[in-house]
Amino acid sequence: SNLPENHIWYNNCPRIYPIQLYISDIIFQRPLRFRPFKGIFFCPKQKAFDTFGPTPRFAPNRHHFPTRISKNMDLLTGIKIIDFTRLLPGPVATCLLAQMGAEVIKIESPKRMDYARLNGKQVDNAGILFHQLNHHKTLKTIDYTTPDGRAAIFEMVKNADVLIEQFRPGAMQSWGLGYEPARRVNPAIVYVSITGYGQNGSHATEAGHDVNYLARAGLLSLLKDEKGKPTIPDAQFADVGGAYMAVMATQSALLKKCRTGAGSYVDVSLCDAVLPFMAVPYSFQAGGMDYRKYNIINGKLAVNYAVYECSDGKWISVGALELKFWNQLCDALEKPDWQRQSQRDLLNEVFPRSAVESFFKTRPRDYWVELVEGLDVCLTPVLELEELETCPYHQSKQNFTEFQTPNGAILKGFGMPFKISPE
Repeated sequence: SNLPENHIWYNNCPRIYPIQLYISDIIFQRPLRFRPFKGIFFCPKQKAFDTFGPTPRFAPNRHHFPTRISKNMDLLTGIKIIDFTRLLPGPVATCLLAQMGAEVIKIESPKRMDYARLNGKQVDNAGILFHQLNHHKTLKTIDYTTPDGRAAIFEMVKNADVLIEQFRPGAMQSWGLGYEPARRVNPAIVYVSITGYGQNGSHATEAGHDVNYLARAGLLSLLKDEKGKPTIPDAQFADVGGAYMAVMATQSALLKKCRTGAGSYVDVSLCDAVLPFMAVPYSFQAGGMDYRKYNIINGKLAVNYAVYECSDGKWISVGALELKFWNQLCDALEKPDWQRQSQRDLLNEVFPRSAVESFFKTRPRDYWVELVEGLDVCLTPVLELEELETCPYHQSKQNFTEFQTPNGAILKGFGMPFKISPE
């Protein structure tokens, strides 16, 4: 509050928020939890990014998917984003940015509409996935390969803060919409390119999907069945992980723009975004240790970090990595003879794992969950997708929210993984 008015942070600095981060929320593609505090450092004028100019409206084919219950935050209010992305990675990223308050204008060419429109059950002439990822956005159809279309795009770029695209390297340039032309129109533009392997390198122009990025990043080698065959996960780790990287990179470039007034070119690789997921096994490998033998959090090596089938065919997860949690679990299960004083004694090669497997099969899943409720034992149910919306935890956190399509259909999507308390 003592900064002079000519200080760069006085006029341009966004408010600073302490953050609450929930790991379970990350899994559901919901970002962080912010709690604004009074009396700590923030922009004196309290107008985040207020030098970025007004936000014009663009008709005639402009329409908006309004939310019904979920409400956008105001963290990025005043930020305007032009979104050329399709399918999953880019749309997830721009969806999150829109939920944070940015105005996102999604551009589709009549020659290459978003494939997500065709995914799954059709509601209002689009798949549910498309609605979930785009109902926060303004949708525009422009043939940007024509002179008139390009002119319309550049007119939007003049007043935009961010442009995000997800085509192969060189595609936007071939349409005359690359970073250099955009920068000539708006030197402060933050231009974000999301690709499988980045803009440079031997694989830059290769086609690929999530499974290819997981394979090349090494993560797929960690997901093997009992026969050693890599198993393809039902969830897209590279696509969603890349979306998070794109959000972080975009916000970082916006902070740079806030601080210096300069734009940036941001190159996001979905394959590279997978690497941090392997921090623990890679640390063993880097230290000359076989991660297959020492990485006990892979669920295959120790009884205190594993999943177990119950009598009803459902599963529980046990993550009692620390001995205190395991021993407390043994107390709750009335199995004091299973308690140990050394982590090594819980390895499968030492501990009778078959006894634990047989024990948990004597009762249904919910019996075990209720038995340990309120105890620090790191035992949780393995929920099926059908159970998520009725789960008390997710209901209490409002992790699933309703929204309305243009024609009035009510659908559900993921809520925000962070909340802001009233000031």
